[in-house]
Amino acid sequence: MWEPVSLSNVCLPDSNLTACSYFGYAFLNLLVNLYGKPQVENTESKHLFNESYDFIIVGAGSSGCVVAEGLSKNPKWRVLLLEAGGEEPIVTIIPGLTSALIGSSSDWQFTTEPNGKSCLANNGRCLWPRGKGMGGSSSINSMSYIRGNRGDYDHWAELGNVGWGYDEVLPYFKKSERNLEPEVVEPYYHGFNGEQPVARYPYIDQPSKMLTAAFIERGLPLIDYNGAEQEGVNQAQAFVSNGRRRSANKAFIEPIRNKTKNLVIKINSKATKILIKNMKAYGIEYENNGTVFTALASKEVIISAGAINSPQLLMWSGIGLKDQLESVGIPVMKNLSVGKNLHDHVTFDGIFIALPNKTATRVSNEEVFEYVENFFVMDPKENPLSGNGPLNTIAFLKSKADLRYPDVQYQVGGIHSWRELLANLSSYLKVQILPTPFYDGLSPRTQNLQPISRGDLQLNPKDIYGYPLINPNYFGDEEDLLTLLRGVDFILSLRDTEAFKESGAYFIEIPLPPCDKYKWGTKEYFICLMKTFTGSTYHPVGTCKMGPEYDSEAVVDSKLKVYGVDRLRVIDGSIMPRAPSGNTNAACLLIGELGAEFIINYWKEKCT
Repeated sequence: MWEPVSLSNVCLPDSNLTACSYFGYAFLNLLVNLYGKPQVENTESKHLFNESYDFIIVGAGSSGCVVAEGLSKNPKWRVLLLEAGGEEPIVTIIPGLTSALIGSSSDWQFTTEPNGKSCLANNGRCLWPRGKGMGGSSSINSMSYIRGNRGDYDHWAELGNVGWGYDEVLPYFKKSERNLEPEVVEPYYHGFNGEQPVARYPYIDQPSKMLTAAFIERGLPLIDYNGAEQEGVNQAQAFVSNGRRRSANKAFIEPIRNKTKNLVIKINSKATKILIKNMKAYGIEYENNGTVFTALASKEVIISAGAINSPQLLMWSGIGLKDQLESVGIPVMKNLSVGKNLHDHVTFDGIFIALPNKTATRVSNEEVFEYVENFFVMDPKENPLSGNGPLNTIAFLKSKADLRYPDVQYQVGGIHSWRELLANLSSYLKVQILPTPFYDGLSPRTQNLQPISRGDLQLNPKDIYGYPLINPNYFGDEEDLLTLLRGVDFILSLRDTEAFKESGAYFIEIPLPPCDKYKWGTKEYFICLMKTFTGSTYHPVGTCKMGPEYDSEAVVDSKLKVYGVDRLRVIDGSIMPRAPSGNTNAACLLIGELGAEFIINYWKEKCT
């Protein structure tokens, strides 16, 4: 029996572009038939009710995989890892097919709620992909290994989170990292013996090299942005090895899965309630194939379901804001600000660069098939799918001279056909299934790394056990628009570089509807783009905020224990008080490493 990635939703009914025909249902079928994975029978669901473990971990994403691997090293502890999704499909291995995973069965397919100031092109709703299945979002993300800035973690410590300063967390970043290219990094800041491979993509195309050269011409130094300084530019450090994605599942779980007998993994098992008695967590109720099971934990319950699912599970269990829980009929166990402090690195689409034929990497339908069919036998350095197109280039900028560290990040997407894009922009932006290495245009995205705006997450009163209401409140504070404007000014200056001129690249200075009432290049035009074509960088954090007890929004303490509920921790990106200055996956691994150590040390002391 096969379990392919379901790609039925990627060609939308209202799309009339040739993008879907180009990529074609034939190609989608090729992915299914060639790269489906035999389904592993979930025999664990045959266990009786009231199964007993020492620890139960909910969520096999980046943090959950790290915690499960760490706790299972003790052969005396029996560990259960629950995952709502299935196995990680083999198609996720191919870096160049990342875009095809968005909207697939490996994605929860969340959307945000309107606030009238953002995502206007889609009725106020932005897509918020989140990984569903073994590896979580590390199985569908863009694979960039970015820790953020020293100042991020020092700020966490300044907020009262003891032990989270940069000098204290750096050893844990290094602990999980297995850097495969020591000659191009600052060795002091990297680890070489951890479980998680980190490397350059073996295939880097010419447009990406051109972009890197242009940033350097504009004054950004070529740096290791995970080293001593962050402001600068370089090719991506990524969660890859030999041109293949290495998710947290593949790095931490697969090597031990059939060897570690005390680690029990249950896929397609959705946690629905944390069992609590006398303010002490003692188990989990979960659903598998329509049947509800109960698993008991003699030591701790650990929630690692991510910034959306973790707060939702807490609220289902009676842990959350009293008035919200009572309004949907859930008995209150503990009144905490669960779901508050939600934020994300906001970006936007709408700035495009055309590439001439000599620079473009767009290829024929037949060539795409050939690259996919030969991916596992072809030299990674010769196959564009072992790279990530223009996403290889990553740059960081301080948009104001007085900033302590960068507040803007640049990542550049590819446009399969900029002429088709201009012909039907709204439909084109919905169709993002083409391989990232094949394009004839670029979409530079300015990202706000320290947004001021905060939103929240709430249960849906119409269906409290359905998808929650996600309110990121993009541009709730207008200062976030000004940060992006400063970042846009810098990206536009790349057109004056020799690297740009020699490549023949140029900005497409045609105003896009509905913003064409403004002149292209003006402040008013770009603000209109930001509000209309708002985008997520898929870095939601903060909904189970870590903070001292006097912080009214804090849900967990600095050891990640839930306030007021014994033997319950949250260990994932939802605990971040503020998002790090960069992609969040590396920080989620850090949180997993520290969380596992907190647990191990606690029970070591308790038993001595």
